[in-house]
Order: sequence, then structure tokens, then C-alpha cells
Amino acid sequence: MKRIEEFFRSLFEKEKEAIYYSGYKEKLDEYNSVVKELNKNVVNEMPPLMRLHETLPYSERFYKEIKEFDDPITPRHLYKISHYQNRDYGDLWACYVSVDNPGTGQTKILHSCFIVASIDEDLKIIAQFNPDRDTGKWAFVGGDGELKMYKLGKLLSIERYLEPVNDDWGIEQYNRDI
Repeated sequence: MKRIEEFFRSLFEKEKEAIYYSGYKEKLDEYNSVVKELNKNVVNEMPPLMRLHETLPYSERFYKEIKEFDDPITPRHLYKISHYQNRDYGDLWACYVSVDNPGTGQTKILHSCFIVASIDEDLKIIAQFNPDRDTGKWAFVGGDGELKMYKLGKLLSIERYLEPVNDDWGIEQYNRDI
């Protein structure tokens, strides 16, 4: 599990770096460079973690008025990792995370579940699910469409790191053995 945790902590730091670069007009090349590195961590069937920009992502007004971000950019929260034995992938991990740049406030909402497997000896995000708050279930976002959130395989272990806060549904998912 340590390898998976380190994979995500590293990924979230790169994501944080890209968010930082996106706020500076003169750092478009740096932004795109980091985003290319980030997106190497997902399989082709997945939507990119962040989009490349051919032009500046924000308006001229943004760059004139916002000299620096008011709040520090923070990496995603990692809530828990569940380890499965899957018939197609072997070891597979479900990683429950917050939104990117969640801030430093008291609310910690469960935003996504990234499914990770080893592909050609490299860890890759192979699917993503996000909560559908209307139905109280996980909704498929992209990746391997054959994977079903509640049928990922035989559950081997769970490591919990941080409990969601002010998010009843997220707390319920955090405490479930999924």
C-alpha cells in the first residue's frame, strides 16, 4: 500500500504545481510540461487528469487583477485506499480522494475514486468514479468501462488516512468496507 500512497502523493504534488503555473501568464510552458507528466499516469481510455492549454487558461483580466493566489494551493486529500484482487488486473487499488486544491477549510468532501493497477510494471489510473449525490451511488467517469465500483474483486485490505468532514455521504463511503 505504501507504493500506492506514494504514487498518489507524488501525483498530487505535480497537480498542485500545475495549478500554481496556471495562475501565471508567463508560465504556460511550465504548466503544459507538468500536465504532460501528470497525464502519463492514466491509460488512454481515461480522460486526462488536467488539460493542456494552447492559449492562456484565464482571461487577461484575471492576470491583471490576480497577482498571486490568495490562499495557498493545497494537494488533494487522500482519504483511503482499498486493495483488491481483480480477475483481469490482479492487484487493483481504489483510491478515495478530494477535489484538486481543496483549500485549508474545515470541509473535506469525498470527490473521486481513482482505480489504479500496474500496467507494464507502471502504476496507472485505469478508471475514475465520482459520487452521484442524487442517487447516493458512484458514477463512472472514464477508463475501463468493464469495471464496476461495487464489483472490483476480492477485497484484501483497506488503509484509512483521513476521514471526510461535513460530508455525510463521504463519511459513509469512508467507513464502508469497499
